Amino acid sequence: MFDKISRSWALAGQCWEVLKQDPALMIFPLFSSIAMLLLLGSFALPLLALYHTLEPTMIEGSTSHTSRLSFYIVMYAFYVVCYAVMMFFNSALISVALKRLDGDTASVGDGLRMAWDNAAAILGYALIAATVGAILRAIEERVGFIGRIVIALIGAGWTLSTAMTLPVLVEENVGPVEAISRSLDLLKRNWGENLIGNGGISLGISVVAVPIFVVALFIMFSGVSGSVGSAILGIGVLVITAIALGLVSTTLHSIYTAALYRFATGAKQNAGIDADLLAGAYRQK
Repeated sequence: MFDKISRSWALAGQCWEVLKQDPALMIFPLFSSIAMLLLLGSFALPLLALYHTLEPTMIEGSTSHTSRLSFYIVMYAFYVVCYAVMMFFNSALISVALKRLDGDTASVGDGLRMAWDNAAAILGYALIAATVGAILRAIEERVGFIGRIVIALIGAGWTLSTAMTLPVLVEENVGPVEAISRSLDLLKRNWGENLIGNGGISLGISVVAVPIFVVALFIMFSGVSGSVGSAILGIGVLVITAIALGLVSTTLHSIYTAALYRFATGAKQNAGIDADLLAGAYRQK
């Protein structure tokens, strides 16, 4: 177990080295976050308006059922669009990361173009993922504690089995269903420690985040009994740190996924990533 953690930590470090060589990769999750905020703003008013119509009434001929259906349709559309936006920018990031791992270069514009070329497949995958997520959420709300655990396990299995869907989409030019099947096939033939590796990245982010958050909280709470400026400074440090670490974490996870995909499909070289470490991330069945 300690060997797995050590290996995942080393892989996280090498993904960080790749990111340091091409920090522009963080632009993609930044674009994604901005787009998500804009989407949230555009959907907020209609969702709130529909939500308020869901209050039951005793009036004969009430349209509450129609309003409820409308609310769920708009919410589902919101899920699909959010999934599509996140997957689009993540696909662009993975495209550039794959080029980088091949020893080539690619710009932010190149990544966006590669994602746009696969926009139809990405949208299809977003539709599938949103549908699966909505179904699991609906079931989760109607079952007991044990049922929720089972649904959580099913959700984790879905996430793991589709881990390489986006690299497949942008590299192999296939449809979303075939990409999911291909991702599952790669996982079956190379069953490994994707979660362990991503855990190493999360651990690394936590090691950096915790001390900064502690200092920021100290500054913020010391400002409650002192100056307002200290409180504002502490809050500012917290917000900036959270944003920065979120961008770094998302980018590192995508680089890691791209490296595992390259190795799983037979690539012997991944620029900046140790092939022996990647070999250890997979266990042949």
